[in-house]
Amino acid sequence: MEQILDAAEAVFAEHGVGAATMQLIAERAESSVGSLYHFFPNKEAVVEALGARYAEMVKATNQEAMPLTMVHLPTAALFDRILQGQLAMLERTPAFEAVHDAVHRNCPAIYDALNEALVGHVGQFLALRYPTMPAAQRAASAMVSVATVHSVVELLGRVPAEYRAAVMQEAHAMLVRHYSGHDAQYGVAAVR
Repeated sequence: MEQILDAAEAVFAEHGVGAATMQLIAERAESSVGSLYHFFPNKEAVVEALGARYAEMVKATNQEAMPLTMVHLPTAALFDRILQGQLAMLERTPAFEAVHDAVHRNCPAIYDALNEALVGHVGQFLALRYPTMPAAQRAASAMVSVATVHSVVELLGRVPAEYRAAVMQEAHAMLVRHYSGHDAQYGVAAVR
């Protein structure tokens, strides 16, 4: 099954999800179409499985970039880790944008579960970093942060490679400025 998903990822990266066929995926997997249908009833099921794989990758990347044990990191270092982690994941998964768009349109449960997990993790991080921040503000900040980083990742997937560094720099500056305000207002939790 993993071999099929690897093949589907390569086909989606080359042809896009819309133009990809089960035949192309089977050929890339060096398998028969019948074998492919044994695991996946249609292309949408392949997209959904690849979307679930990517969702786990995004969650792991996020948790690695901002582990709950590092709530004390300076804001600039924190957003370096977050944005660089997302960019590295995007570069490792050339079909990410195509699959993400298809999952967003056709598999809202995966998209919603991923968003909920990311917002939950960021919310936990913020609760530890800013224990005096009101819960409603913390929740809103987590939602906006996830949406902002998500938008930056989408933009990075669309812009020519020569603009990626500038986009990353702008996003980093914006996020650092915003969270520096929280640091000043609420203070950063001390290292324990």
